[in-house]
Amino acid sequence: MNRFYPIIVLLLSLVLTAACGNDGVSSTNMDSTSKENSTRETARDQSGDKETSTDKAQTKTIVDALGRQVEIPEQPKSVVALWSVGEMLVLGQKPVGSSANLLRFYTEEQRSGIEVVGDNTEGSFEKVMSLQPDLIVLNARATEEDIDKYSKIAPTVTTPFFGDPFETFHAVAAILNKQNEAEQWIKNYQARVEEKQLQTRDLKLTEQSALVIQFAKKSMYTYRSSTFPVVFDDYQFKLTAKQEELQKEPNFGNLQLPMEVLPEFDADYIFVMISDDDSNPVYEELSQSEVWKKLKAARNNHVYVINNRMAINDVATMDWALEEIYSLLVKK
Repeated sequence: MNRFYPIIVLLLSLVLTAACGNDGVSSTNMDSTSKENSTRETARDQSGDKETSTDKAQTKTIVDALGRQVEIPEQPKSVVALWSVGEMLVLGQKPVGSSANLLRFYTEEQRSGIEVVGDNTEGSFEKVMSLQPDLIVLNARATEEDIDKYSKIAPTVTTPFFGDPFETFHAVAAILNKQNEAEQWIKNYQARVEEKQLQTRDLKLTEQSALVIQFAKKSMYTYRSSTFPVVFDDYQFKLTAKQEELQKEPNFGNLQLPMEVLPEFDADYIFVMISDDDSNPVYEELSQSEVWKKLKAARNNHVYVINNRMAINDVATMDWALEEIYSLLVKK
């Protein structure tokens, strides 16, 4: 099983599951280039603008998450983001287009002005082209066919699908030429983390263990602690002894948990995510069981149901989770 299967499947329900066709790309480099230029010219012609500012702009070459060298605008202005939306919003640059699924966790104000071009991580070719982007962002699991397809419209880069959120943030900042903004945001975020640590010091969280579980497709999972940096790095909860044991294995990513093993993960605090409607009754039934009621967190009213958004490991979610977890911990 993939290390992050439940999060990959249920976290966003937006893994690219079907490869798109290559839209008639020729086997020769000359024909391919000709068709790509023709498609981009068509996008310009639709607005009657034969030459965009991107054509005149300076460019740079970046190495994307797949190791591809891609020439892109020095300062991208019109980006269709079929990934890395959160990083863009944090950096103060709204994409001109994205997908409904990627936008669903953001506020109406944050979504305002962003054209919906598709449902999952795929966008309608025609809708994307109509926006005349100067850059398109996909995730590192995009197929070669998809990359080739979107590259006919504009330079297309990939960013990490899952990984260290700050590394991904720096990668997106480099693409957008917003490294200074990224550094300032990280500095401000770290200051807020220190503030929250002071505000919760009476709870002695560094002496408390935590367990994060996700109910997905009627099953229960736990994950490597790095999946939830706000819980284990920012609020500094400890791991349970059982999870520490699991994480000695370098390839450990997630574990499906039958109810019977929960006492082995007897944490002081439990954070529960429910990723789909079918899993709601599963959690409700479990929470009424004797096994659950005997857990320390349940006995001490330290079980918190938190939005499934926390499974999205990006800086925008960290920003949200820092406040969300604080509100759960200090609520009366």
